[in-house]
Amino acid sequence: MARIEKSIEINAPPDKVFSLINWDRVPEYYDSIKKVEWTSKPIMEVGATVHVISEIAGSKGEWDAEITEYKDNEKVSWRTTSGNLTIIYIALLDPTKAGTKLTTSFDYELPYSILGKLIDKLRVHKSLEKEAEQALQKMKDMAEK
Repeated sequence: MARIEKSIEINAPPDKVFSLINWDRVPEYYDSIKKVEWTSKPIMEVGATVHVISEIAGSKGEWDAEITEYKDNEKVSWRTTSGNLTIIYIALLDPTKAGTKLTTSFDYELPYSILGKLIDKLRVHKSLEKEAEQALQKMKDMAEK
């Protein structure tokens, strides 16, 4: 599996930053996430599920995800449960004197052959890494307004 991890300091309290991690808000800052629909009730707790329509590095896809860990204003993790890719995602929030340090990481594996894995390293990984940085910056801008 490939891994991408990024952090950013946000001048806003953890609860404000945490509200952005809700799946309903993800399409606002992750360009590859086109649509999200909750497939369970209640939402935003361990076991809650969503259906996601995405376009990652030019490749359209649909997949489902389940929240695997949830600590209000501290941590959310989820994993894919269907679709042709595997993603394990974690968002950690740490209070700082100025606000919040947000760290996101995800391990992913795309359904590629050996040649596809080389293409992933050369193209897809760089695209995902750039998007992760842009998403954190958008979250920072949203939280600091």
